[in-house]
Amino acid sequence: MSALRVPSALRVPSVYVATAVATAAATVASLAMTPASGLAARPIVAESTRPYLVTARDRAAARDLVGEVRWRVRRYYTAALPGFATWLSAAEVDELRADPRVRAVEPDLPTRPLRDRRAVPSGVASAGDVAVGGGVTVYVVDSGLDAGREEFGDRAWHAFDATGGTGDDCTGHGTRAARLAAGREHGVAPRAGIASVRVLGCGATGSLSDTVAGLDWVRRHARRPAVALLGVTVAPPAVPNAGAPARMAAAKARTTGSPALDTAVRRLARSGVPVTAGPRQAEAAIRNLRPRDPEPRERDLHDLGLHPATWPFTPTSWPKWTAGTVAIRQNPSRALRTGGV
Repeated sequence: MSALRVPSALRVPSVYVATAVATAAATVASLAMTPASGLAARPIVAESTRPYLVTARDRAAARDLVGEVRWRVRRYYTAALPGFATWLSAAEVDELRADPRVRAVEPDLPTRPLRDRRAVPSGVASAGDVAVGGGVTVYVVDSGLDAGREEFGDRAWHAFDATGGTGDDCTGHGTRAARLAAGREHGVAPRAGIASVRVLGCGATGSLSDTVAGLDWVRRHARRPAVALLGVTVAPPAVPNAGAPARMAAAKARTTGSPALDTAVRRLARSGVPVTAGPRQAEAAIRNLRPRDPEPRERDLHDLGLHPATWPFTPTSWPKWTAGTVAIRQNPSRALRTGGV
C-alpha cells in the first residue's frame, strides 16, 4: 500500500515546523512559572483533598491568603472570623499550618443539634410575662423554622439559610427552640422577634463551615438589641475507649470543640449579641438587653449558662441599651437570604 503523498503546494518547510515547536514549548514553560500574587503557580494537586476551615491571624492576612487564588475557597468569612473554608490536601494543610499568617487549620467537621430542652413550666421564672422580649430580636441558629405557627404571629421570619434551602424546618428542632424562647404559649420572651438562621440540613446534621457562615451573617446583619440562640454543636470524631474522665475534661474545657466556632461565637458576643444555648439563658440575656432598663441586671445573670464558647464571662461586658420600646423589624420584607455569605 503506497504512502499518502502531500502535494508540494501544501508542504511546510521543516524550519517552520521546528520554530513552531520551540515556540510552543517556551510558552508552556513560561505559563508554568507565572506567579499568582507573588507565588509561583502550583501544579495540579494529584492527591485527595478534604474540607477544612482556615483561621487567619487577622483580616488582612485572610485577604492575602484568599487573594493568592490557589486555595479552593468555598466560603470567605468577613465578620465572624478572619478566614475561609476550602478544600486541602495533606501537603497543603502542612503548608498552611507553617504559614505565619495562619492561626489555625481544622477539619470541616459535621455538626449536630443540641439536646432538646424541655418546655418551661408555667409560672416558673418569667413564663407568661407578656412584656418580656419587646424590641429584641432572637436569632435562632438551628435547623430552620416553621414561621407560620399561630403562636408566633407576625413576629417570625426566615432570615438566612446557609444550606441554600428555603429556611423551612425539616426536623422541628429549630421550631421547638423558637417556641421555648419566644413562643406565645411557652416562650420565656413572648414579645421578641424571631429570625431563623438555618445551618442544619434535613438529616439533622450540618457542617462547621455552614454554622460559622450563619454566625457570620448574624454578626453583619443583626439589628440590635439582639440575642443569638445557637442550638448547634460540633460532632468531633469518636475517641475509642474514651471514659468518664476524658468526657469530664472535655466538658470543663468550656469550648465548642472547634477553634473557628469558638472565635465566631466570642466575636459575636463581643459585638453586643450574646450567644446562648437554651431558652433560660436567652431569657436572662433578653432581660439584660431590655430597652427600658439602662442598668445591667446582674441578678438575672447569676447562673447564666451561655454557649460554652462564650466563657469566661463577665456581666460588665454586656452593653447597656437605652433605645425606645418600639419593636425592631429585622428584614421586614421577609426576603430570605441563602447560600454564601
